[in-house]
Amino acid sequence: MQFWEQTPENIWQGRDDSAESPSAKRIFQTIQKTTSFTPEKYPDHIALMGFMCDKGVELNKGRVGAATAPNIIRQGMANFADHEATKPLVDLGNIIFQGDSLPAVQTAFAEHITACHRNGLPTLVFGGGHETAYAHAKGLYDAYPNARIGIINFDAHLDVRKANTASSGTPFKQLAEECQNSNRPFNYLCVGVSRASNTKALLDTANELNVKIIWDTECTEGNIANLNTQVNTFLADLDVVYLTIDLDALPFAEMFAVSAPSTLGVHTQIYLSLAETIISSGKLKAVDLVEYNPSLDRDMLCAKTAARIAWHIYNSWANN
Repeated sequence: MQFWEQTPENIWQGRDDSAESPSAKRIFQTIQKTTSFTPEKYPDHIALMGFMCDKGVELNKGRVGAATAPNIIRQGMANFADHEATKPLVDLGNIIFQGDSLPAVQTAFAEHITACHRNGLPTLVFGGGHETAYAHAKGLYDAYPNARIGIINFDAHLDVRKANTASSGTPFKQLAEECQNSNRPFNYLCVGVSRASNTKALLDTANELNVKIIWDTECTEGNIANLNTQVNTFLADLDVVYLTIDLDALPFAEMFAVSAPSTLGVHTQIYLSLAETIISSGKLKAVDLVEYNPSLDRDMLCAKTAARIAWHIYNSWANN
């Protein structure tokens, strides 16, 4: 089954200010666009990919709609300024859910992620539901078989649900099992966890897996130094870091277009500050933003928020 699809040409559009100055460029004018999946042709780039799947959200009894998010977030990012980052972006298209098998599309996506990293391209991914994380991380584990890999999740939910069927609620439990089966350490830090949104069973599972937790109530501006210390402690013994951002971790006022809006949330500025700390370690190899649901948005407000987060992280990361 063919899961890969080129990003539609009409996605990357924006205001043309090039007559003003050669440096008055925007992302839509500088991003490399491809008609085939060829990461080997783009050394020294960061690969942008979409995972157009929310089957995991459906299986987790959530509100579907995130499958259409990747191209909408691209549109939100297209008109942002380009500042000639050291590592330019290349759009390597989307993996699209087809058929009825979530594991099949996750396997396909993981293989594409592995190919990017084996060709030296870090990956910036727009999901999709949080089932994106299992596939993205699996691709990393396969690409770096001998590396000490750490996962940092900005999320109100731990997503370590025990279930017979994989979903958007199970990715980190699945990854823990993968690590156990391959005799690799499972290093997982979740930042912004809501006690109100995680049952005792989930907290017990997290404890069994030695998950590191920073609670949403700790994520305040006055506590930023302590948060950075905790993040740096987690980073210390790692070789490769994967940052996954579940947008439902943000306050409802900043991100309402998600399956499960936050009842408290952590402000974008706090998460961006912690992202800077992660980037400065030099270990970040993969980032994704998941769970944005365009069907619940209004005037692309949340799409622009997601795109702004992606733009900020990309520019800092690409120049690190």
